This record gives sequence, C-alpha cells and structure tokens, in this order.
Amino acid sequence: MMTSAETSGAVGPTCPITGEPARAVQSVSTKFVRHLWRFGQGVDVARLFKGVKRLTLYESPSGLMFFDPPIVGDAAFYARFYAKWDIHKGLTEEVDRRVDFRRAARSVPEGATVIDIGCGPGLFRRHLPHARFVGLDPYAGPGADETVIRETLERHAEANPAAYDVATAFHVIEHVTDPLGHARLMAKLLKPGGLLILAAPLHPSPLTDIPNFPLNLPPHHVTWWNAGAFRALAAELGLEVVALETLPVSPHQGVILWLWRLLARRTDPPPQARYVGHRWSWHVSLVLAYALARLAVPFRPVPSDAPDVDAFLVARKPAAA
Repeated sequence: MMTSAETSGAVGPTCPITGEPARAVQSVSTKFVRHLWRFGQGVDVARLFKGVKRLTLYESPSGLMFFDPPIVGDAAFYARFYAKWDIHKGLTEEVDRRVDFRRAARSVPEGATVIDIGCGPGLFRRHLPHARFVGLDPYAGPGADETVIRETLERHAEANPAAYDVATAFHVIEHVTDPLGHARLMAKLLKPGGLLILAAPLHPSPLTDIPNFPLNLPPHHVTWWNAGAFRALAAELGLEVVALETLPVSPHQGVILWLWRLLARRTDPPPQARYVGHRWSWHVSLVLAYALARLAVPFRPVPSDAPDVDAFLVARKPAAA
C-alpha cells in the first residue's frame, strides 16, 4: 500500500546512470508485491524480498524510473517463472516478426561480428545472415544455439576487450541492478567505431498504464526506460547517439497489449502518478480485461491502435585517434 508521505516527491537515492538526485514517486510494501506475483503469476518471490519491507519507485531528471532497493530475480526465480508460463515458446514461434530484432538487424553492417548479451537460446541469430553472431548468456538452456557462450558479461569483457563490431542486448538492461556498469562492460567489448544497441520496455507506455502489473515490477523489471534515459546513458559512456527511437509492439506481446486496450481502469497519470496499490476497481478490471484479451488474440494478435512499447538505442563508440 502507498502512503502520502512516501509519495510526496522527497529526494532519495541518486540516479543509477547519472548520479543526480531522484524524486520519489511511490512506495509499496514488498508484502503486496509478493501477493501480486503469487496470485497474478503463480510464482513465490518471498525469498528474494527477505529482510526488505518496502520498495520505492524514483524518477531521475533523465527520465529513468528505477526501484530502490533494486531487487532482481536469480536463476531459480527465472527457471520457475519461464516454466510456469512457457515464455520461450512464444518468443521462438514469433522470432521472425520481432520488431526489436528486425530494427536492430538493419543497423548491423555487412560482415560485422555481433555479440548478443543475455541472448537466451540465441534467437537473434536468425536475423543476421549478413553477420557473424555470438551469443552470451550464463543461464542459456541446453537447447541454445551452438554459438552461445555460457559465461558472465564481466568475465567475457575482461577477456575480450575491443573484440566485436556490435554489442546488443534486448530486454536485458531493465533487469540489472547496475545499468551503467552493465552498459560500460558492453562498450568495453566494442572495437573503436563499434555500435551498442539496446532495447528496453518504454515508459510511459501500455506497460506502465497497466496497474499492479508484476512483469513491470521487481524482481523482474527494476528500471523503466525512455529516450531521455538512453540519451543520458550514452552520454555517460562517451558514445555518440546514432538512433534513438520507440518501437511498436511485436506479436508475442499481443496479450499484454490487448489487456491494456480492454482495461476499464488504468494507472493514475502524473503529477499524482500511481502504478501499484490495493484498489478493487483495478483488481476487477485486470481480471476481466485479461479474460477478454485471451479471447481476442487468436482473432487479432495485436490491437490496431496499439502504441509503441519499447525504447531503442543505437550508439557508436568513438573511433581510435
């Protein structure tokens, strides 16, 4: 539950990208977030929140939204979560129509060597017949592409500085506790003049319009991104922004977009923004909209009026002097 004292805009932790003071937007009990995950997703996250009573959402001057403390899921959490919802099946079936993959592939030069961070089974390779693909994911399953290296980003960056022409990460940076450090390691992998490509869920967007949405909360998402946040990240890394865009929905996100479209009650907009809370109107609206969304998807995978859902960055590392 929220308290007015905790949502008054008080300054708290600094921005994890720029170090600037950030404004408190909301505070919520971890007990309530645990209930959302348990009853909304069928996953018990109590172990991850042990000793933490509240989470607070902050807004940075750059536009980045972040949770403090930034509690993220571990391998055991994601094994249970993915098994429960068979997420990789949907991603694999729709891989050829993923908008973020298709847009990123257009920025990859002919003959480039590409490393995809947090690649899962290595699906992005399907979009790169014109380049050499390497995947990196310490938790990749046994069915992953043969090019996938099961190693941490820290270890790989230390052993392979300036080894790649392009480094990509799709829907990864919103899951890490130190997004600047994560992006800095990706930049370390790049040759002079190489490209950093990132895609992350957009704020504001349908994802942040859906109240009490576990997938956009810790321990899954700990940051929400937009053009300002990506621009600030590139500046901190000393990279030149090549492209800064928003991307439309992909077919595998159809249920979420239909849920958004059919909601009778959405989150409260700024200046008194509220994203999480115990409101019966929110609970009932979500249940009804989800049931209708499941019926709608087979007939039309994505609503015709669906707005953009992802923030997208292409940034260039300075060429050698």
